[in-house]
Amino acid sequence: MRNKKLFRWGCGSLIAIVLALGLGATWILGPSAGIALRAQPFFLIPPSPQRYAAVVVDYAEKLGIHGDTPEFQKAKQEALAKIKNAQTLADTHEPLNRLLKAAGGKHSRLIPPKEASQPSGDVLPEVSQEGRVLVLKVPEYIGELNGEDYANTLAKGIGDADACGAVVDLRGNGGGDMGPMVAGLSPLLPDGDVLWFAGRSSTTAVTINGNSAYGGGSPIEAATVGKVEWPVAILTDSGTASSAEATLLSFRGLPYSQSFGEATAGYASSNTAFTMSDGAMVLLTIAKDKDRTGAEHLDDPVEPDHPTPDPMGAALKWLEDQGCR
Repeated sequence: MRNKKLFRWGCGSLIAIVLALGLGATWILGPSAGIALRAQPFFLIPPSPQRYAAVVVDYAEKLGIHGDTPEFQKAKQEALAKIKNAQTLADTHEPLNRLLKAAGGKHSRLIPPKEASQPSGDVLPEVSQEGRVLVLKVPEYIGELNGEDYANTLAKGIGDADACGAVVDLRGNGGGDMGPMVAGLSPLLPDGDVLWFAGRSSTTAVTINGNSAYGGGSPIEAATVGKVEWPVAILTDSGTASSAEATLLSFRGLPYSQSFGEATAGYASSNTAFTMSDGAMVLLTIAKDKDRTGAEHLDDPVEPDHPTPDPMGAALKWLEDQGCR
């Protein structure tokens, strides 16, 4: 009987130890695991402002493109001094916003809950023709529409067209998820790596395989329409930003592609994004965009090959010079 009691006590103690270790691990690793698995940190209990902020500070320091600089360390100390006496989660938002900009540059920020919950107003791309030139209006894509529908509108438009050249219009495209954009334009792009994200310790590629794209934004497989061999003109302006700039750079260096218009907005970098427990969204720049020429881009505008106040007219003239009449 005594041995049975000892056994029960031993089992109970072991269970308690395992449970305590599990709770401890969840307390320590839960936020990071939550971000990795569902793009939102997991907290066992509602976090204090300081615990909430610590998650953002840790990510900014480990992953931010400038997170290993003396300038970031100074910004970190300033932010922590302000957060130390924060009474609410909202009190941390402005110090964390400044911290994120120090860690990632102008493409990084904390979006307050009210702003983060606003609908994006996504629309599908538009496909039209100017004679035998296919015109593809590529709008920003945040994720409210189905990504495959977005990509298929472009891919099928290219596959079904009786055309000899294409204009890809990225003017006013503020970015979002580049996966559907690049997958939709995949009939115009060669297979293989078309763009790279150069981070502090590693570089990853955006890859085209047939009519699918992966490595940049959501992996998307567009309708199978094959490839076309057309000259491609890209239109840009100061509203061409973020993923739209990455889409532009996916064509940079190809012998059959040129860009026309104005310099872009200067957000040609890769962000990680996650939502905090109060609905605020963290955007942190973790890599530069690197095109096939070897040029790296971050906060500076991307200049077009042909600056012009009439990008469509100049693009159509260039396509005619390439034999597309």
